[in-house]
Amino acid sequence: MKSNKFNIKQRHEQLNLGQLAYYISCGKIDASKTITMRNLLESGCLSKIKFGVKILSKGAEKLSALGKPIHLEISDASAGAIETIRNTGGSIKVVYRTPLLMRYHLKPHKFQTHKELKTPMPPQKRVIKLEKLREKGLDVEYPRAPWYTDNKDAILAEEKERERRIKEGQFADILPQLPADRSAGSGKDRPRKERQDLPRVYKFPL
Repeated sequence: MKSNKFNIKQRHEQLNLGQLAYYISCGKIDASKTITMRNLLESGCLSKIKFGVKILSKGAEKLSALGKPIHLEISDASAGAIETIRNTGGSIKVVYRTPLLMRYHLKPHKFQTHKELKTPMPPQKRVIKLEKLREKGLDVEYPRAPWYTDNKDAILAEEKERERRIKEGQFADILPQLPADRSAGSGKDRPRKERQDLPRVYKFPL
């Protein structure tokens, strides 16, 4: 039995800025063009890519020493890496791809040339993750999702209104707050409701 059989996590391959700067200085990666995940794989900078690539800020001083703005097309990046690349005049873009489209992007020679693969509309959970990447400062691109893109303002307004009703509702002061307040005497004046244990044996009338 596999402990994580039904909860497969899509782990991204990690790449440090120092290693990327080394391959650019050696001439194995052309920094004048957009650096894609296929370029990283073909140049030998990464030996394998399955779900995507995440850029980390380790070795950021080496990239700054190059003095060249780089433009990346990857899956994710840390806050330090985003700041370093933007300070050098570069940019980071995230393009939504399914596992099939990811394989087509990395190894197009394994697919038939007469067939065109189209990017489907991302599911709800994926759209939420992509929007969180946008909040980090990344340029995100994915197909139009009408349920979110056409109603984004209404969804955000509804969420704020729901939070307001919870805070201003009746007996809102006795609602559990998450995370719980661990300060001394935090629940001293709050009324407590005693719980009644359920009977272990139920007798049904015949």
